[in-house]
Amino acid sequence: MISTKTLTLIIPTYNMQAYLKRCLDSLIVEDELMAKFEVLVVNDGSKDDSSEIAQQYERRYPQTFRVIDKENGNYGSCVNRGLSEAKGAFIKLLDADDWFDTDQFVKYLHRLGQTTDPVDLVLTDFTKIDETGCILGKGKYTIPYDNLFSFQDYEGMEYFAHHSLTYRTGLLIDCQFHQTEGISYTDTEWVYYPQLYVKNCVYWDIDLYRYLLGREGQTMDPKVQLKRSSHMITILKRMITTAISFENQGGIGMGHKRLSSFIQHACKGIYYSFLVKSPKSDFHSDVLRGFDCFLFANDRPLYDIIGNESVLKGIPVHYVKFWRRFGKRFPIDFFRSFYRTVKYGNR
Repeated sequence: MISTKTLTLIIPTYNMQAYLKRCLDSLIVEDELMAKFEVLVVNDGSKDDSSEIAQQYERRYPQTFRVIDKENGNYGSCVNRGLSEAKGAFIKLLDADDWFDTDQFVKYLHRLGQTTDPVDLVLTDFTKIDETGCILGKGKYTIPYDNLFSFQDYEGMEYFAHHSLTYRTGLLIDCQFHQTEGISYTDTEWVYYPQLYVKNCVYWDIDLYRYLLGREGQTMDPKVQLKRSSHMITILKRMITTAISFENQGGIGMGHKRLSSFIQHACKGIYYSFLVKSPKSDFHSDVLRGFDCFLFANDRPLYDIIGNESVLKGIPVHYVKFWRRFGKRFPIDFFRSFYRTVKYGNR
């Protein structure tokens, strides 16, 4: 691949007319910088005006913006299509309902253009924000800024969110990265698989990404998460199989162990969603039972770790063991009431 741009931004887009203009406006900088990056708005068969909105930017800034209209195939298909047409030396995802801080984006582009050391992964900060503009939190890491470090020797157990990640495009091509298509939550794969191959990394003090939370219907909506839990299970099965393969080949370094910790965290979230948060009618799920059998057969240590998971910190409530034995959703509300009575009396 011949890189003609410093950066490729891929913006997967489906029915985002209410948010897309804010997203694209945040990328408008001085002409000299505009020529150094490309924006691929991959329209996933939207039924609203998302494509037309994006085409307005393509007409105004043809050296930077390009609209790719395609049939609906979900998030992963947009990433795959964008990656296949990317011309940037580095590549980053930007969701259509999110945006960049423009001043920080300028700083980021200058730093990226000045990068001379061979770096596989660049980490930057992000801010969580709601529909009203209220800041909900910051995405930061404990890594020292500006030091190029060996990724596999890094012993921290932090999870690097996809909002923070900028990969060297060649890395994704070399490892033949391909996201699963047709289901949700495949941004998890964008985090996981390339990092198995990352050799070095740098962390910059740039608060670049604005991550919108609380939008009705987004994949992080608890109602949507419960409805699409089977999608995450499909993704986790593939990750676990890959992790086992890497371990059998002797390829597990500290970086991989941190990624394994991420898999463990995601698995716990699946059980919690099904057995604690979901409506009672959903607790006896064939999907979860099948996943539990998969863990038992393929990763017994992880199966046992999940069985010892507690709901409340410091209280041994082994709700997965309860479900495995009785096939019932754990009566968490009753337990909490009982625990308060035992600990505090009838106050």
